[in-house]
Amino acid sequence: MTPNTIQFYSDSHTEVLRLSKEGIWANPDIPADEAAKLVLEAIDHNIKVLVEKAVSKEREACAKVCDDLPAPDSCSGSEGSLWDVATLECGDAIRARSKDEK
Repeated sequence: MTPNTIQFYSDSHTEVLRLSKEGIWANPDIPADEAAKLVLEAIDHNIKVLVEKAVSKEREACAKVCDDLPAPDSCSGSEGSLWDVATLECGDAIRARSKDEK
């Protein structure tokens, strides 16, 4: 495969479509409607994976904010301990949302 080439394959690992700087190649053995459907399914799958990764990364960033949130100066002693527990539980709850969606 040459650099900057995008290839689409069917479930049976047959090349369906190739996009490159040389042009577009479509497998002549696969009807255009079927090829279009396979390409759209591949793009749909990749978009979903990218969105899932972005959501997961943002969710973890939010959870870390909770984990690292310092207690206000007004919290001391047992209030400070409760604050620490609450912020860690908040982070854990955010992380748990990822598990609930699978």
